[in-house]
Amino acid sequence: MRALTIAAVLVAMAATTAQAETFPVIQNATVLKECGDCHMAFPPETLPKASWEKIIGNMADHFGEDASIDPAVAAEVLAYHVQNASDVSTVRAATKWRANGTFARITDAPRFQDKHGTCPPEVWKHEKVRSKSNCLACHTTMQKDGSTDANMNFLPANLKSQCGE
Repeated sequence: MRALTIAAVLVAMAATTAQAETFPVIQNATVLKECGDCHMAFPPETLPKASWEKIIGNMADHFGEDASIDPAVAAEVLAYHVQNASDVSTVRAATKWRANGTFARITDAPRFQDKHGTCPPEVWKHEKVRSKSNCLACHTTMQKDGSTDANMNFLPANLKSQCGE
């Protein structure tokens, strides 16, 4: 009986660890449309409130593009991100992404650097990746299930191994 209890605890711990980087799936239709029309709708739990205020607060200069949207729509998108930001969310993934400072990009966040910092420049230039912000290249199910499980089978073995797989 004791062996079963220990086995159950170990299985539960493994399941918890595997879920550590799972984000809530974005259900807000406005956020999915307004953000997802141009890029992946990034989990708001990846950045603190101040970062989202900076990023969404100036859509006229959104990383060099004029991505202006109706002010009421922008307010809804911003409210969603601020309400679920890493510094207010209690979701486990948010606590892992929580950091001091205001980051202009998710790729500047310490957690991104910790998880992806060993990937060589060739990974980001790969035809299927093209950018550090193209999360869906490797985290293919993230928008559907929130999982950060990576599928990098398209990369040559030497690049995969340098990225930690």
